[in-house]
Amino acid sequence: MARTRFRAGAAKVDITPDLTKIRIQLGGYGARLNMPPTGVHDPIYARALALEAGDQQAVIVALDHLLVPDSLTRAVRQATGLAAEQLFMGASHTHCAPDSMGLNERMRFPLPGVGTFLPEFLAFTAERVAQAVQAARQRLRPATLALAAAELPNLNRNRRGRRLVDPTMSVARLDDSRGRPIAALVVYAAHPTIYPHTMMQVSAEFPGVLQTALEGALGREAVALHLNGALGDVSPVADTGKDDHERVRLYGDALAAHAQRLLRAAKAAPIRLRMRQQQARLPEAQPHPEFQESAGREYKVPEALLRQLARQIVPEAAPVSLLALGELLLVGFPGEPISSLGLQAREIGREAGFRYVAPVALVNDWMGYILTRHEYLKGGYEATVSFNGPDAGDAVMAAVRAGIGVMRV
Repeated sequence: MARTRFRAGAAKVDITPDLTKIRIQLGGYGARLNMPPTGVHDPIYARALALEAGDQQAVIVALDHLLVPDSLTRAVRQATGLAAEQLFMGASHTHCAPDSMGLNERMRFPLPGVGTFLPEFLAFTAERVAQAVQAARQRLRPATLALAAAELPNLNRNRRGRRLVDPTMSVARLDDSRGRPIAALVVYAAHPTIYPHTMMQVSAEFPGVLQTALEGALGREAVALHLNGALGDVSPVADTGKDDHERVRLYGDALAAHAQRLLRAAKAAPIRLRMRQQQARLPEAQPHPEFQESAGREYKVPEALLRQLARQIVPEAAPVSLLALGELLLVGFPGEPISSLGLQAREIGREAGFRYVAPVALVNDWMGYILTRHEYLKGGYEATVSFNGPDAGDAVMAAVRAGIGVMRV
């Protein structure tokens, strides 16, 4: 059998908006009440990894953003000519980036604490992301692939009072034919919420520290991409440091050190590139019974508008995005899945023959939190930002199973 030709290329582009030209607000905390940022602590980027194996092509994009609305995905695809299954675009979920709801065409009404759609913000961001994608494709060159994964102790925790959490970090290393690094991909689950709502500057938070540290270690023009895992109920264990800035730096550096160890230990993997997008048909949008008591109070939404709001914000269907790179399967959820759903996805992928399976949050669309029926009925903040009722998690996991079934090794 002829050996499949494999090529890879990577690039990163600054996507920090000019705060004097685009009036954005910081995303992630309703307590900021739509206030604009006071400045830029550190820039935010779109990092793109272009892949080509035989006649198959795909691009992975890691954004220093809160989430990825469908309108941004469509705009990037239109600008780059990528098919739906060829783009795997995930957000780090930093709570100090411009509010991604400003990129969401479905968000066209004012809501305290949440961004409203800004066409100029969408146009700017889509153009910059497309630049990263095109630059990565222009840099395609013969490459090799190496993979590794390991559980990291005491770096993340379940914030909903359960012990269940996914401690696994998965990595991929892509080198050129002379062994020089092209890119590193790191998947690990934790909410970037070390900075509190009182932090009013733009920042990539700990994912930015992680990516920058890895790029410094890799050298030359290598690009490090971080994708967040099943983070819906996961917080970072970042208690060390004299202030928030030091805690962010130390946590990012700790993850970078683990990633470097895994990248050095990564084993060469056979080349195979496959992609699929499986649509999950979602139950009818409905506000959680506790919404008015928790999120409704925070965001000051009248109860009469709740159902209308839920239907307007949430799509009727959302994509599960699957990308298989050698023995690694990325399972992209269109929102924030909790740990148990991420672990289910890993088990399904392993049963299908994949050695490494990494659930990835916030890929290509956003439907809110993705919970099991039990956790939805249990209530709490995450349940109130799960807009499709108690069976939404089952609908998404049905799409995960169906998609992986087609991708079976």
